[in-house]
Amino acid sequence: MTRIRQVIRHMKEVDMGFDRTQLPVPTSTFFLTPSGPLSGRYLPFEIEDDLEDAEEFEANLPSNPLVWRPTDEPTPSRWYPGRTKGHARGTIIHPLTRKGITWASTYEWNLACMLCASKDIAKVEDQPSAVPVVQEDGTTKHTIDYRATMAATKTEIVVAVRPTWLLDKDGLPYTIDSINRHSLAGFADEAIILTEREITTDRGWNARTILRALKCSNVDHNNRLRDYASKFDGTVWVRSLFSPFEHESEAMNALWCLIYEGHLVPSRPDLKLIDAPYVRFNHSIN
Repeated sequence: MTRIRQVIRHMKEVDMGFDRTQLPVPTSTFFLTPSGPLSGRYLPFEIEDDLEDAEEFEANLPSNPLVWRPTDEPTPSRWYPGRTKGHARGTIIHPLTRKGITWASTYEWNLACMLCASKDIAKVEDQPSAVPVVQEDGTTKHTIDYRATMAATKTEIVVAVRPTWLLDKDGLPYTIDSINRHSLAGFADEAIILTEREITTDRGWNARTILRALKCSNVDHNNRLRDYASKFDGTVWVRSLFSPFEHESEAMNALWCLIYEGHLVPSRPDLKLIDAPYVRFNHSIN
């Protein structure tokens, strides 16, 4: 955040009656207490049905046998090239599938975070297998950046990421149109292009904050904030929801988790939450 934006945020907070410069300097370190593991996951221990004396075998097992499964490695069809001065590369973890998702540019980073931070998307695949593209001089192959599977409808959308000033450099609009006309069978339901107009820095910042909060999600804190926020109608300032908590960090982490769950809806999702710190409770979710 630039100094000018810091000053503007401070002025807005003072108008609302909050002055962060008057907060006491912490004298100790406070750690969040997540309800589950920070990485990987525990899965039920599978027992073969054809074992002899299976009932006796199950009776001697713990009441809830679990097995630890670490975070899955990313499996793109091709790995991103080495990092350079002008380009960034990296990997994030999908909170539902607990699998690594690679990205090879700032735009891909923002989009990968946006996809993983949406509960409406059940699965995200990076660099799925190449598909044929019909050209005037023959057929070539193109590798799409991401494929997203919707949680409710199981619809699969493949997304090509490119800034607007580079769209015509390699004929990407024609490539996506060709995929939609000839190569969707068994691959996806639709192919689209997303640019910096949809993949904004503010949306990416909100998504990354959600992913960080999910790592330290605490069920008790989330339920406490949800029960308190349900008493409000209309848009409220986020800090007005922190009263039930002794530590602000617990409330803020729970706030982001509830945004992911859909219980809290930001008033301006196109802006960073710190720049438009207002939310409303979604009473349509039970």
